Amino acid sequence: MTHGSLRSHLVSHSDTSNMESIKWRWRHFETMSAPQWHEILALRASIFVVEQACPYQDPDRKDTVSWHLAGYRNGELVASMRVVPPGISYKECSIGRVAVPTVHRGKRLGRELMLVGMKFCRSQWQGGIRISGQGYLKGFYESLGFETIYGPYMEDDIPHFEMLLP
Repeated sequence: MTHGSLRSHLVSHSDTSNMESIKWRWRHFETMSAPQWHEILALRASIFVVEQACPYQDPDRKDTVSWHLAGYRNGELVASMRVVPPGISYKECSIGRVAVPTVHRGKRLGRELMLVGMKFCRSQWQGGIRISGQGYLKGFYESLGFETIYGPYMEDDIPHFEMLLP
């Protein structure tokens, strides 16, 4: 994907478990407004810094070259992730910063978020998808087809596994 083809993508999905529609929107960092970026950062900080009691530098240089997915239900941000293109973190593209607020967990949003992300990766690049998944989510990622490549290892004082979806 080249910078000349940057645009946002809108994907709608109906969650049949509660019949509420989730609107998934892809944006490259370069196409995001300040309020859109702030909303994603606020969600990420609420989970990865506050909830997990893990002070670390969340925004990094990868964000500026990445695609970011936001899922909205009734205008509220209920899920987000970033996709880093191949050659930045790994030779494959990678999915990370997968975030669903506590009040929206247990509704299969994380699974749907990952499926939308995996589909996007497959549509944009050839090769696998690599992640650095938190240890407590290893089984979840395996259920999506990811295989453990390495780990566990500590990242920001949290056990992680390097995983690959071939």
